[in-house]
Amino acid sequence: MTSLSNQPAQNTVEDLPYKHDDYDFRSSDPYALTKYRVILAWLPDTNGLQVLNAGCGSGEMNALMSEHNASWKIDAIDVDDEGIQRAQLLKDQLSLQNVAIMKSSIEDFHPTGLYDIIISNDVLEHIDDVEQAIQRLVEMLKPGGLLLVSVPALQWLYGYHDELLGHFRRYNRQLLSKQLAPYFEIKHLRYFGMLLVPIAFYYSRLRHQPYPLNSQRDKTSLAAHIVNGILAIEERIAFPVGTSVLAMAIKRR
Repeated sequence: MTSLSNQPAQNTVEDLPYKHDDYDFRSSDPYALTKYRVILAWLPDTNGLQVLNAGCGSGEMNALMSEHNASWKIDAIDVDDEGIQRAQLLKDQLSLQNVAIMKSSIEDFHPTGLYDIIISNDVLEHIDDVEQAIQRLVEMLKPGGLLLVSVPALQWLYGYHDELLGHFRRYNRQLLSKQLAPYFEIKHLRYFGMLLVPIAFYYSRLRHQPYPLNSQRDKTSLAAHIVNGILAIEERIAFPVGTSVLAMAIKRR
């Protein structure tokens, strides 16, 4: 594997029960949903586009993109059987007629045509040979097409959460830019989740424990209101640090 940063890639294996518990929380997680809204705001309103959700997980982004523009044809892929089942269930519950869900990795997926937009949320950190995966995304994207990516940020936050989810690395703006720049013109590049930096450092890095998700399950609690208020600010304002890096880039013609 080509060196990507001064930090060596971690060699980990996913803990599937932990990953699937993460699916459960993500469906109503204000952090994830606000992050998705930031990405959705970067999308065009053009009708009839071909879209790939590369690493769809439990399918929330499929639903949000279908709501954003019902005329889009959305292909969604993932390697996890549980994720595929959940994404299919959500598709059926919401009657998403424009979404097709398939089990495949990025590297092994061969669509019938090229895409106008590819979205890949929290996927690249799971891939050892990330350069090969990015090249494959480039090959599946039309010239002038859009790539939208989110990845976990700040290698010094690497801890329990990353180990159990099988992350090889965390990112910063410079590393993500370096990986995308040979193929793309980067239009947006920002951190998101400044609020969670001390939480991630304390629980995942220092204490080697899961995040305290129970504090966010009660949507009427004071803690939930504070979190939602700060996330609403971060949706509009990019801070110089965060637990995720988000990018939107245009494939060079």
